[in-house]
Amino acid sequence: MVEKEFRLVNTRLISLLLWIVNLCAICASTLSYVYLSYYSYKSTGSIIFSQIVLFSPMVLPVIFVAQIQRLADRVGARTLLMLSNFLSLATALIVYGLLEHVPLIAVAGGVLIGALDAVQRVARIVAIKRYFSIQDVKFTGPLTLTAQFIAGGLAGGAIGLIRGEMTPFVALALTCALFSGAAVAATLLPSVSHLSTSAQRVRGIWPTFRGLLQTNPDLRRSFWVFIVFVSIYQGFFNVSRVTLPAHVLQLAERYVGLLQVVNSAAALIGALLYHVLGKRGVCFPPLAMTLVSAVFMVSASWGITAASSYVAYFLYIFFFELAFFKLQSDVVINSPPKEMALVASVQYAMVYAGMICTIFIGSLLVEGIGLMWTSIIFVVLYITVIILHPNAFRPTGRAVIEHQ
Repeated sequence: MVEKEFRLVNTRLISLLLWIVNLCAICASTLSYVYLSYYSYKSTGSIIFSQIVLFSPMVLPVIFVAQIQRLADRVGARTLLMLSNFLSLATALIVYGLLEHVPLIAVAGGVLIGALDAVQRVARIVAIKRYFSIQDVKFTGPLTLTAQFIAGGLAGGAIGLIRGEMTPFVALALTCALFSGAAVAATLLPSVSHLSTSAQRVRGIWPTFRGLLQTNPDLRRSFWVFIVFVSIYQGFFNVSRVTLPAHVLQLAERYVGLLQVVNSAAALIGALLYHVLGKRGVCFPPLAMTLVSAVFMVSASWGITAASSYVAYFLYIFFFELAFFKLQSDVVINSPPKEMALVASVQYAMVYAGMICTIFIGSLLVEGIGLMWTSIIFVVLYITVIILHPNAFRPTGRAVIEHQ
């Protein structure tokens, strides 16, 4: 009984520390992306340059997926989280210090902070796999990740509330404080034995990953379902996050930040509901959740009124998150611990690549046919994939996973 209570307290402490790392690091990164994009537009008057800044964080994680995987494979998750936040802090000091004199450095800031953010995302998944049991991954993992939704809301709210006073110095102070908080929380995480695989270093990342999927059908199915789902649904979020309030609804600038807050609130409530009801045995069938989310995606894009669009957008993200947590937990549960860094690295690289394609195609479609018809095309594309692969959402078999 005493040992069980100790494990419970230890799990809660680790969850809290990971939650703080997520909250501070993601809030700082999101604030940097949005502010650097906004500052670029204000300084140059170029919308294209502003979009490049928002686009830049996704580039290196796709190009250097093998290097990120090797780093996560060779270095412990706790160490990676500490180093990533300290390096992000140093990057913020340089970028914001030079921003007023060299506005183009905003692109470099987006690229570097985005790369370090990608390393952290991989390290967080590896940490969840290493610190928690299989049962805890299903429920504690989503609860730990709620910090990223709060972080997005805080970043959007901060820019919306103090955008007139948000100078590079203020942005620097906020991001440095947040990255420092994440680094300190990471140092307090307990050390765990690090698992490393030599197969990847011999064969290369892609042959190793293909071999892993070939020998693990449950992982193969859950991995591809996750990639397609997030690429389309979250890709549409990136297409619509500015277009819906600014272009479709013709609202003032502050409503762009408000939509980010709506998104974060929906994701947070979805995560808490998934955690609480999931522990009571309530299931959220991912196929049903994705289809309901699709209905509200189209409804929000219709843009009849601001109120109806924002309510529909809330429900679009809410049901998206219920499906997301189930599909993400399936990937983690079906991944062998020694290959978690490999799976997480490739997962993020392919999601980013998919979202880059979705954002590019979606932007062209919005320009030509509008946001609502773009959302309909995305939904039809997703349903077509489901029809072509009817077993994609079939419950996976029981994964045999070693956990230490």
